[in-house]
Amino acid sequence: MIEEIAGDFLQWLRGFYFVAMRKSVTQAGLDMGRNQPTVTHQIKCLESQFGVTLFDRSSGKMELTPEGSLFLEKAISLFEIIREMKSDLGQDRLEYKGRVIVATTHAVTRFFLPSYVMNFASTHPNVSFDLEGGGLEMILGKVESAEADFGIACVDTIPNTMAYHDLFETELKLIAPKNNIFFSRKSPTLKQISKVPFICFPHSSTITPFIERRFSEEQLQLNVILILNDFDTVKTYVGLGLGVSILDSFTILKEDEGNLDIFPLRRFFTKRRYGLLLRKRKYLSPAAKAFIRTIKPDIQFKR
Repeated sequence: MIEEIAGDFLQWLRGFYFVAMRKSVTQAGLDMGRNQPTVTHQIKCLESQFGVTLFDRSSGKMELTPEGSLFLEKAISLFEIIREMKSDLGQDRLEYKGRVIVATTHAVTRFFLPSYVMNFASTHPNVSFDLEGGGLEMILGKVESAEADFGIACVDTIPNTMAYHDLFETELKLIAPKNNIFFSRKSPTLKQISKVPFICFPHSSTITPFIERRFSEEQLQLNVILILNDFDTVKTYVGLGLGVSILDSFTILKEDEGNLDIFPLRRFFTKRRYGLLLRKRKYLSPAAKAFIRTIKPDIQFKR
């Protein structure tokens, strides 16, 4: 027998979800188009219904309690089921529709995905894309919260809530100004690199911690003079002669060879592997599944 549930229960859950994501009732209300008292009421109704405290309010932020974290996991799964029901009942099987949301790095958005998006969009005009580039914390957060259909990143440790599928591997390469004054040898060492001005990405990126660990293993430290968050901008500043940088090889284009000196670093660094991240038991729309299969044709989806 199915227990009776208040008619506003799904709206309560929606309010809870947004507060959990934003850690703020005010911000959740703005995202939902609801006022703060309404969202507060939704949270109180849920806590009363289940007899638990979902948030720790002592720090001034709405931090999830252990019960709240478990509740969020269940709520996300329920919303995924509802999405699946709506899709199964309303999807035109002859044509993909809807939006595909991808959380990934700026490099993948700029250098890896364009051809896949262009080809898919040309044959499925009713599918739109939302590609968000950023650091690893953002990517994992978007996948974990089901805000993104999937993520693409280079990760050392796979969260136990996610499934991982290899996509491609890449080498690291050093870029320097054309006819640069920094290195006389064709193959500079890590020690030589550590002594020249270095342009890097924020520590929230996946590449900077990887590079720093390798230099640290040799008791070396980079001479960072500039931090940038865009590969094309890094190339511009390197080309102007401000310093050198280290990039994933897939971000270095043929035309860059005319503007930069490029040095392979395979004898110093292992290859980096990028993969596709999916939240376990995540509902994927037919459009999202079809797009993923264009990137990785052999993928097997599990629920």
